[in-house]
Amino acid sequence: MSKTLVYKVVEVAEIINKPPATVRNEIRKGKLKAIKSGTEYLIEKLEVDRYLGITTNDENIKKDLEISELKGKIKYLETQIQAFKSVASSLNNIIGI
Repeated sequence: MSKTLVYKVVEVAEIINKPPATVRNEIRKGKLKAIKSGTEYLIEKLEVDRYLGITTNDENIKKDLEISELKGKIKYLETQIQAFKSVASSLNNIIGI
């Protein structure tokens, strides 16, 4: 199964340094291809690169996917660490009573 990196409108707006409304207008004009998923547009990384005039290869895409997955794992682990700190603090308060 092939994984494709996709962005939401807000993410593309950050990448191209334009407001989200501009990105939506470019989609409506057909200058930027997107897929409608519910109320959100999803834009493939390759399409963003094409729009910006950037050529990419499969190796770069794989690296970007791995980086995105690792960022997600880091966020998850940070949340777990925060939960453990909270539990430890609660236990410390109970023991201190």
